[in-house]
Amino acid sequence: MGYRRIIVQHYGILAIGFLAVFSGNLGQTFLVGFFQPAISESFSLSSGQFGIAYSLVTLISGCLIFFIGPKLDWWPARRFATFVVCGMALGILLLTLSPWATLALMGFGLIRFCGQGMFVHLGTTTAARRIVQARGSALALVTLAIPLGEAILPSGIASALHVWSWREIWWGALAVLMLVWIPALLLYPNWPPPSQTRTTHKHDAEQKKTATPTPRPLREARFWRLSLMMLSVAIVNTGIFVFQADMVDEFNATPSTFAIGFALAAAGRVAGSLVAGRMVDRLGPALMGRLYLLPLLAGLVLAVILQNAWGILAYMLLSGIVTGMQEPTVTSLLIQFWGSEHLGRLRSIFVAGMVFASGLAPATFGLLLDAGITFTAILMLMIAMVSVGFLLAWGPLTRQVRAPSS
Repeated sequence: MGYRRIIVQHYGILAIGFLAVFSGNLGQTFLVGFFQPAISESFSLSSGQFGIAYSLVTLISGCLIFFIGPKLDWWPARRFATFVVCGMALGILLLTLSPWATLALMGFGLIRFCGQGMFVHLGTTTAARRIVQARGSALALVTLAIPLGEAILPSGIASALHVWSWREIWWGALAVLMLVWIPALLLYPNWPPPSQTRTTHKHDAEQKKTATPTPRPLREARFWRLSLMMLSVAIVNTGIFVFQADMVDEFNATPSTFAIGFALAAAGRVAGSLVAGRMVDRLGPALMGRLYLLPLLAGLVLAVILQNAWGILAYMLLSGIVTGMQEPTVTSLLIQFWGSEHLGRLRSIFVAGMVFASGLAPATFGLLLDAGITFTAILMLMIAMVSVGFLLAWGPLTRQVRAPSS
């Protein structure tokens, strides 16, 4: 099924999923980083204090996602979306109106939790659960909202900061959020029902006999063998993006190299997402799982070999491709291994892991750099880590390729 046909047949749910994922850009690192100097100045925070607070709220966000994300299996999608929209609104209000740093940082944490976590979780889970026959392509389409946000929001925020204060920009974002989401919540008629229902005492026995057992992937060895493969992209990209200045300095490049690189990464992400969506539907997610980390490995190897601006650009392009491939591949893979009935639970585990990885990676890179390890050596460690993740996942993925789809 081609993308055009998918859009025509499922435009409503795709629009909701795309809107949710795009709204999640408000909590993504690439956007909130623009406000770091202004927020630090407003609350008298040093760069180090802001960095510690950022890591702390990110890790807390990961914990909350682990417990709240599965609610999407039990709640109607409309109710879950209302919860997330209200959480984002409260976070923005706390951040911008509170005179105290602690309360403002709680608001910042809510923005991260709802943006990086719950909005993306809502959009991808809803699309994957509703569009079964072309799941990979549907996920590719809704996750295009992230590179679109990366392409248009940073330049818009940078320009707006010359005209308005950082608080006024957040208030404007909140107004747009409400203008878009209130009609969607009130008027869109086809919000998906929950995949699980609470049982009554009268029917407990019969329903337990026919119900699909709740998957517990954290108790399965195959999940842990897949985990490093699924988290490698977040670990490597977050560490490199945070310490890009060190990479630029060691590779004798200029700061503009990463500016060009981010444009290449956005283009690669679009291409990777669209290609992976079709390949997942045609080849199956398990086979794609054995392939999708290869561009990341190639980018790291080229960066280590070239050690110049061209190496950085090659890495950024290839990392963009693999980042685009990740969502269609991993979400479809979770469904193939454990089924779609508990997808909210499964994706919450994955998203929580991604958030933890993005919170811990900067600390790891920073400690290695402080210990005198060169950036090239760190990249070689990342090659080793990705290779180990690739090899650990090979066995479960190979067995799943030969098994029927769930």
